[in-house]
Amino acid sequence: MRQVGKVLRTEGEYALVHVEKRSGCGGERCPLSSSLIDDSGSDFYTVRARNDVHARPGDTVFVEVRDTVALAVAFFLYLFPILLALGVYLLFLALFARQVLALFGLFGSLGGSFLFLRWLNTRFVIDYRVSAFAHSEACTQCPLQPGKIPQGENRG
Repeated sequence: MRQVGKVLRTEGEYALVHVEKRSGCGGERCPLSSSLIDDSGSDFYTVRARNDVHARPGDTVFVEVRDTVALAVAFFLYLFPILLALGVYLLFLALFARQVLALFGLFGSLGGSFLFLRWLNTRFVIDYRVSAFAHSEACTQCPLQPGKIPQGENRG
């Protein structure tokens, strides 16, 4: 997955990059954003990316994350809770004759998957990297053109 971003600041071999949320992002924060930096209510989020091209603050760059990582995150956020809930519901329905117990299992599995995702969020580190410079004259649809980022959004 490749996105365009603007470098806010550098920290050694890493850079903090401001990236626009895509349609896959939730209403409050993007699932692929850093859990340490939450830009809730913004159209942008900030990631800590390995600065392979030695970009400096203000540079417009491409930020990449491996597709397998993006798919794994999407699986755990969207499919895992549904599959777990369905599996537990069917198991409880087969083990117990009462549907009420199966519903308790269903809601318990949804709560358990929420707790698992919270735990996974603290352990799972996404390896972003700055892969190339995005030249503004060649990037006609870049969301980070001058004037498109509200001034209050840059935290750095």
